[in-house]
Amino acid sequence: MKSTIKCVIIDDDQFAIDILIDHIQEISELEIQSTFTDPILALTTILQHQESIDILFLDVDMPKLSGIDLAENIRKKVKNIIFTTAFSDYAIKAFDLRAKHYLLKPIELSKFIEAIREIISDDFQPRESKMSDNESYYLRTGERGKLTRVDKNEIIYIQAAMNYVDLQTKDKRYTIYMTMKEMEEVLKDDDRFFRVHKSYIINTDYISQIRGNTIELGKYQALMTNPYKGDFLSYIDQKTLISKRI
Repeated sequence: MKSTIKCVIIDDDQFAIDILIDHIQEISELEIQSTFTDPILALTTILQHQESIDILFLDVDMPKLSGIDLAENIRKKVKNIIFTTAFSDYAIKAFDLRAKHYLLKPIELSKFIEAIREIISDDFQPRESKMSDNESYYLRTGERGKLTRVDKNEIIYIQAAMNYVDLQTKDKRYTIYMTMKEMEEVLKDDDRFFRVHKSYIINTDYISQIRGNTIELGKYQALMTNPYKGDFLSYIDQKTLISKRI
């Protein structure tokens, strides 16, 4: 992977820029190259002087020149565009411009990291070194400015905890500010993870035994209830060895 990934921010709101700067500084691979609050100045500078931009964070709704129009003019200078806006109405047009992501303000750090990691994996890591099942997440667990890396395949189960979720790994339990619905969305493409209860998502790699509605995950347990257990039981049926002899 290249040593640094150069980022440019264009947003007429300095507060929004400051939030993105804070998020960018949480990821060591990223480097802020320049920021602009004036889209006309940004257009002129990028066309005349700016070298190729790895990731452009671009607000959509700006005076003088919209982010959509600006993107159309500088597309050849930019490898990846992430639109940042409070308005979801622009999403279709954004993806027409082959934007990599569309982040709604206020931008949550978890969503930001998810988008950046996908871009890094797709465009900046050598293909042979990309992770598959051993994908990692970076968790913000409460201490300001600190992110903890957790390998996805080490997550045994996820449990709801009011407005938070607990991630239990082999060695530690982490509490993060996310909902179960958000965790389902993050894990939806990994067929190892099933939501079996309103309060539990489990990693099937750690199942040691199933007794009635109790799933044993080594030294831990999770319950399954309707309406969540249907897909999980179908998965178990497919994995269950049964003689076909009459």
